[in-house]
Amino acid sequence: MDLKLYGGKLSPFVMRPVLAARAKGHELEPGTFEGGIKCEAYLALSPMGKMPLLVHGDFALPESQPITDYLDSILTGPALTPADAKEAARTRLIVRLADLNVVPHLGGIFRARENPEAVGPALAGLAEGIAFIEHYRRDSDVFMVGDSFTVADAALIPLFFFLDAFHPMMKTGDLISAHPRLAAWWERAKASELGSRCIAEQAAGLKAMMGG
Repeated sequence: MDLKLYGGKLSPFVMRPVLAARAKGHELEPGTFEGGIKCEAYLALSPMGKMPLLVHGDFALPESQPITDYLDSILTGPALTPADAKEAARTRLIVRLADLNVVPHLGGIFRARENPEAVGPALAGLAEGIAFIEHYRRDSDVFMVGDSFTVADAALIPLFFFLDAFHPMMKTGDLISAHPRLAAWWERAKASELGSRCIAEQAAGLKAMMGG
């Protein structure tokens, strides 16, 4: 299958479809776009000039979750969205909550050195977003939703990586441990084959970005 994914493995938005493909039994190795994401050729495919971008033959698809849903539709392997309508809705809701209420506040953590005043509001926003996610999980959930890997796991694992990564400086890991059910999921996710590999790849990317 002529699939190409563009982006870097540090990005949680790139790793989301990568994880989804792996959960279905496929390897989708992200690569760089010749000329970069602001070049004319890239902007012709994705005028937003962001990553990730999936190219499937003559079809170009930007944005992490649409890419993930598309891969779930076209790749062989276990479905990553529950068949039950209510469970499917809960899965999509958790992804939406993460994108709306966790992702925006990570910027304040990333820019802590240049704008330390933003750290407090960012931590408060992250705490609220994580609490929203915990609210929609159930005691019976083994994975993020239900008893199998879903697109919600693919979305949350590469985001929560950063909460562990910045914990030594900002105690961001405490935002997870404040919610025992979510903390139990995170420990299982990190220990899983998919999760541990994702975290190792993101950690290598972060080290390279920091010049380590």
